[in-house]
Amino acid sequence: MSHKKRSQTLEYQWEQALIDAYSDYRWRQVLNPLYEKFQQWKSGILGHMDMDEAIHQTHKENQEVYILFTQKRARLVRVIQLDEDWFKEWVKDNPPPAGYSLG
Repeated sequence: MSHKKRSQTLEYQWEQALIDAYSDYRWRQVLNPLYEKFQQWKSGILGHMDMDEAIHQTHKENQEVYILFTQKRARLVRVIQLDEDWFKEWVKDNPPPAGYSLG
């Protein structure tokens, strides 16, 4: 099946919605704490060295998330499902198409 036809299937669209939602979740997990630290730095609670460490730590976490989302699609979909707490909540509101095998 061509990529164009595959991308129009319900299965592909469901997987893409899964990937998009999980991507948003993971990036927010990494970037929101840094945002909060910037707010603390701006208000004088944290110093420059604290921010240097926070940026360094966030960079390492960014690399991990980047590597996760550059995997082949089929593997990425399986890996996302392994985050059971997140996946169970997401799939409640986003059930897979009929006949789609989870896991």
